[in-house]
Amino acid sequence: MSKVLLSRHPRLRRQLAAAAQWAHTSSTRPASPHLMRPLLAKREDIEYCRQLVQKHDYDNYLVSLFSPRLAREAVWGIRALNVELVRVGDMTTSEAAAQMRYSYWRDALNKLYGDHPVQTPVFRTVHDAVHRFGISKTWLRRLVAERENTGARTSFETVADVEKYGERAYACLIHPHLEALGVRDMHADNAARAIGVATAIMNFSRSLPLLLPQRRCDLPKDLIEKHNIDLEALYAHPRPTPELREAIYEFSTKGYTRLCGVAEIYVPNSPKQGFPALLAAVPVKEWFERLERAEFDVFDKRLQRRSLRVLWQLWRASRKGTWLDAPNLRK
Repeated sequence: MSKVLLSRHPRLRRQLAAAAQWAHTSSTRPASPHLMRPLLAKREDIEYCRQLVQKHDYDNYLVSLFSPRLAREAVWGIRALNVELVRVGDMTTSEAAAQMRYSYWRDALNKLYGDHPVQTPVFRTVHDAVHRFGISKTWLRRLVAERENTGARTSFETVADVEKYGERAYACLIHPHLEALGVRDMHADNAARAIGVATAIMNFSRSLPLLLPQRRCDLPKDLIEKHNIDLEALYAHPRPTPELREAIYEFSTKGYTRLCGVAEIYVPNSPKQGFPALLAAVPVKEWFERLERAEFDVFDKRLQRRSLRVLWQLWRASRKGTWLDAPNLRK
């Protein structure tokens, strides 16, 4: 967020200051001695990761501000790794070239857990996160695998397939955040998976205006058939048809309901120190509420813009310990 915008929004400036003060005074659980190795990341490495996440994953950059400093830096490293992986699919022109790049990332990931990681700003930062907090290799392996599979898949058959994808592809970014906060807990992990599902539904809905002109659609086939959506007509002339709006309403309601379930069931039973990681639900919830105000028209240009309300809602949720404070889509 620019200094100009902050100067025009004193409340947001105060919120950022409060978040920074909270992060400065908070502490994380120290890592076990056997996990400690010489730390490699320099200040400029961490700053590189911070800027990469701020540019390409802004909502989750805001989420990270509510974590203690060392945990926040770990999140920047892992989120920056995700940005780099996503860019593999965007920047390579052939499947063979993409496979070679993913093979490089798999090898580099294995080296993270040794003494000689690949010497890049992202890997040095993630190396320090791994050895400071004992980040499980499972999550990082899954991150690489799911980004690789994303380039290979063509479509999803059912809504349940999308939900399974969300549990794997997006929750694997929240689990390391929990571990960086010193939390390994069944309820918190269940919350992370549900937030991952909601995030997948949001991203698949939000990407439709960009994908349809490319003759691509991430809506599951069973939802398309149920609402009699004419994909060929949408490919030729992308627009918010009544059938598409009905499908988006049903799809987004599933995601929003997941977030309500997290707040009602899992958050109260999870360790409080893990709540900053679960704040990843707040930007997703806010987008679903904007979608409802747009009458489920994913082509509404307001849905493609950053919302100044996200930071305010993050700050309020962090103070209240919940994000259930507004009307929801469940009718």
